[in-house]
Amino acid sequence: MAVGNILRRDDGFADAVLKALEGEDLPAGVELFDAGTSIIELMDVFQDRDKLIVIDAIDGGGSPGTLYRFSPQEVDSEAVALHDIHQVGLLETLKLGELIDCTPGEAVVIGVQPRELGLGIGLSPELIDAVPKAVELIRKEIALSF
Repeated sequence: MAVGNILRRDDGFADAVLKALEGEDLPAGVELFDAGTSIIELMDVFQDRDKLIVIDAIDGGGSPGTLYRFSPQEVDSEAVALHDIHQVGLLETLKLGELIDCTPGEAVVIGVQPRELGLGIGLSPELIDAVPKAVELIRKEIALSF
């Protein structure tokens, strides 16, 4: 699931990764979808999923283009310090899903440190370079599930 806004520069990273994954030979049963910036509206998508892999721009304090891989539980335990850049964040949505029994079996976030989030279209060079690396991380996550 891609989360982001292509009109806010590096927040379009997830969309770029999703487009790259569309050209990949993925196992049957893998679905690709774009949540835009309103992940909470897609909460019903979480239910009955074995695994949810979320791609998002995340402020983890690293250099632009740095990739992060973590579970919501690691953030809960403060093993990972980060800030979601969206109004209603992924972690809040997953917690709300738990309250109404609408969660995936497992959730993993592949995040990238953005450089530029102002209005505009197009990724920073560091994020362009990170797209194939994120695709490879996601392919490994998928392989672990099948």
